[in-house]
Amino acid sequence: MGKYYHKIEAKSLPLFFLMACFFVLANVLYAQKAVKINYINQSPPGNVAQVFAPGIITTNAYEHSAPAFSPDGNIVLWTVVNKDYRASLFEMKYENGKWSDPARPSFADSTADDYYPSFSTDGKKLYFSSRRKSPAGYEAAADMRIWQVEQNIDGWGKPVPFDTTASRGRDYAHSITTNGTIYFSTSMAGGTNFNICKSENLNGGYAVPVVLPYPVNSINYEDGPYVSPDESFLIFESIRPEGIDGSIDLYIAFKNKNGQWGMPVNMGPKINSAASERFAKLSPDGKFLFFGSSRNQSADNWGFDIFWIDASVIDELRTNTAGQTVIPQPLGRDLINALHQHDIESSARFLQQWVSLFPNNLDAVILYSAALRKLSHFSEAEQFLLQYSAQWKANANYTMELSLAKLALKKEDEAAALLAPQLMDGGQQWERYKQLSNELLQMKMFSISDEYFGKAMAINANMYEYQRRARQYALVGENNKAFENLDKAVQLGLTSKQEFESDEDLKTLRKDKRWQMLMRKLK
Repeated sequence: MGKYYHKIEAKSLPLFFLMACFFVLANVLYAQKAVKINYINQSPPGNVAQVFAPGIITTNAYEHSAPAFSPDGNIVLWTVVNKDYRASLFEMKYENGKWSDPARPSFADSTADDYYPSFSTDGKKLYFSSRRKSPAGYEAAADMRIWQVEQNIDGWGKPVPFDTTASRGRDYAHSITTNGTIYFSTSMAGGTNFNICKSENLNGGYAVPVVLPYPVNSINYEDGPYVSPDESFLIFESIRPEGIDGSIDLYIAFKNKNGQWGMPVNMGPKINSAASERFAKLSPDGKFLFFGSSRNQSADNWGFDIFWIDASVIDELRTNTAGQTVIPQPLGRDLINALHQHDIESSARFLQQWVSLFPNNLDAVILYSAALRKLSHFSEAEQFLLQYSAQWKANANYTMELSLAKLALKKEDEAAALLAPQLMDGGQQWERYKQLSNELLQMKMFSISDEYFGKAMAINANMYEYQRRARQYALVGENNKAFENLDKAVQLGLTSKQEFESDEDLKTLRKDKRWQMLMRKLK
C-alpha cells in the first residue's frame, strides 16, 4: 500500500508544481492590477497627520465627514455643512487621468440634508444618512435614517431607505463590513445621547440592532463608527474623562480571536489634540486613515478640517496593553442596558463591580460617583472621589464630578474654587457649561442649571441643544421649562412637525394645550 501511495505522489508532483506556479503567477498579476488610487494628487502624509487636499476637499467650510473613496478610486464623496447646519454631499470623479471639480451628486436632494457617505466593500452601493422624505411604501422616519443608492452604467440610481429593521430613524454615521454587518450611531438606543449599534446581515435581511457593550458605549457621546472590512477593529469618536483636555477624541477597540471586543483605547497624540477629532475612515486600500479635526478652527475657518496619516498608526495601537483586555461579559452588556434604561440602582451595582475589576478605569470611577450622586448619596460620592485625588486631580472631568458632589452638599465655595480653572475662556468652555447644566438639571437644581445653560448658549445658541434640554425637562416633569426650550428651538429653526411628534421623550407634553399651539408653528 505504501509503495502504491508513493507511485501516485510521484506522478502527481508535476501537477502540484504547476498549480503552485499558477497561484504564484495569479498573485503577481493581481498585485500588478491592484488599484492604485490617486488621492487628489496629494503627497502621502507619513506618520504625521497632514491636512488633506487643502482648498479642494478641506476648505474654510465645515467638512462633516471623512472622504469616502470608491474601492476603484474613481469617485470620492464627502459632507459639507453650512452655517445653518444644513448638510450637502459633494462628489468628484477621476476620469481620463484627472479629477473633476467638486459638484453635488445626481441623487442630491436640495430640500433635505445628506451626511456620511460610505461605500460597500465591493463599491456597488453607496450608503448615506439623510432627513429626506421617505418614498411610498416606507414609514416616515423619526429623524435622520440611513439610505442606499446603487451605481449602474449610467451613474447613480434612485436612493431608497436602508433595511428598516436596522435603521428606524435618528441614525447617523455608519460603516459596513465585507459580510454586510452594519455599525452605526443612533439616538434611539436608549439613554440621552448617541450610541453605537450593530445589525447583522441575515441572508439579505437585517437583524434588530444591538447596542455594543460598555465601555465601547457609555452614557456619554459615542458617534462616527468606522469598522474595518474584516470587523477586526472599530474606531469611534467619544467624549470621555481620559480624553485630551475633555474634548471629542477618537478611540479604537480591537477584537480578539474569539470575537470579543477589547477595551477602547484613546488613539493618542498622533491623532487626537486638545481640539475635537471625529469622522474616522480608512482608505479603501488600507494605506491611510482620514479624520476630521477642529484644531485649525478660527474666525475664518469655523468647522472641521480633514486630515490624513499613514495607517500604520493602527498597528502601533494594536499592541496597547489596555486594548488587549477583553470586555467582561455579560457585565458589559448588563451595565450599558442599566445606564440606558436610567436604572440608577442597577447601574451603581454594576459599576461597583466594574471598578473592583478595573480600579484605574477613570471613566467607570466617574460614572460610579455620578450614580451615587443621583441616588442622593452625596457624601459617599465625595469620599469615593477623594481617594483618587492624588492620581487624577489634574483631570478636568474628575474635577467637574467632584465639584458636582460638593454643590449637592452645599459646599459652594469649594466647588467654585475647583470649577474656576475649568471654566476659563477656551475651547472646552461651551462643553463644560453644558455638562454642568445637564448634571445639575438631573439633580433637580434647576436654577443653577439654567444659569450654566444660559452661559453655554451665550457662546453658541444651538437649536438642537434647546431641543435636548426640552427632552430632559419633560422627562423630569418640568413641563413649563420644557415648553420654554422647545419654543426657543423653533425660533432658531427647528420646525419639523414629524420630528416633534415622533419624539418619545416629549410624549408627556402632548396632553398640554400648549402642544397644539406649538404644532401650528411647525411644518
